[in-house]
Amino acid sequence: MDDLLLQKCITFMDKKEALRQKHFFSNLDENAVIAYIYMYHKQEINFDALSSCEWIVKKAFSFTSPYRQAHPRIYAAMMAVSQQDPDTVVARVIAFEQQFNRSFAKNNGLAVLAFIAAEIQPVEYQPIYYTALSIYNRMKDLHRFLTNDQDVIYAGILAMTPHLKEDVVDELVIMDDLLMNEYHLDGDYARRLSYVLALCEGTATVKVRRAMELIQAITNGWDRSINYLYFILPAVLANISIPFERVLEDYEEVSAFLKMQKDYGKFYNHTRSLHTCMILLQYYAEDNLSIYAVINAIVFSITNAQRS
Repeated sequence: MDDLLLQKCITFMDKKEALRQKHFFSNLDENAVIAYIYMYHKQEINFDALSSCEWIVKKAFSFTSPYRQAHPRIYAAMMAVSQQDPDTVVARVIAFEQQFNRSFAKNNGLAVLAFIAAEIQPVEYQPIYYTALSIYNRMKDLHRFLTNDQDVIYAGILAMTPHLKEDVVDELVIMDDLLMNEYHLDGDYARRLSYVLALCEGTATVKVRRAMELIQAITNGWDRSINYLYFILPAVLANISIPFERVLEDYEEVSAFLKMQKDYGKFYNHTRSLHTCMILLQYYAEDNLSIYAVINAIVFSITNAQRS
């Protein structure tokens, strides 16, 4: 393992452990994504600022709001690292939601999209809404949809990318067909993989082949079927324009490093895989906003499933 990658591993673990010590009963994946958020923004964790932002998040939104219900500390971290006035962030989140609430008032996935959009300056919310709605509706019409309307999270992330392909829905359908028919994946898994692969460069066939080559190399069928949410990021990792052999070698080295740390026992292979991919994506593409958004969306889905 080279020195820079080792430093990424140490930084990730140090931040995650600091969060665990400060909030002893906190969620492991919540701590991991907060550590990642601070790594992405190249900031140290200011616990006073984080606590203050968490209080603001809880105060600014209603008791039924997803920001209060589903791990408000994650959104507080996104607010804290934005280096914007908290009132400005709240106003931007509300403005974003006002667009999407026309169609998705009950979808708590909007929490992820709204706070990511609030970090981007400048950003026009209306074009994001109409682009995401167009993708969402076309996929629904084609009966290619996720449970719980979580398509809107991924459609929104696609809508925020600067170089969205005009034929993105056609590509999503092709990849969905390949993943379900050639690799026999569950519909929800295939569609999430298709959405994140749409963010990557390359043809649909090549992207699917690369993704499944890595996923099959680092997982088994049982783990994929039970914990598939943890095995979405390898698809991005496999299509990051890094040779497969190097990606696999780096993956194995980081995974071995994490295996020696606390929280990564033999029953947590899926968690170790997720965190390994987070570290590697921060190493390979540390300033990629789309990857940052995808990681937040995936961990949201995981923590949301753990609560249900």
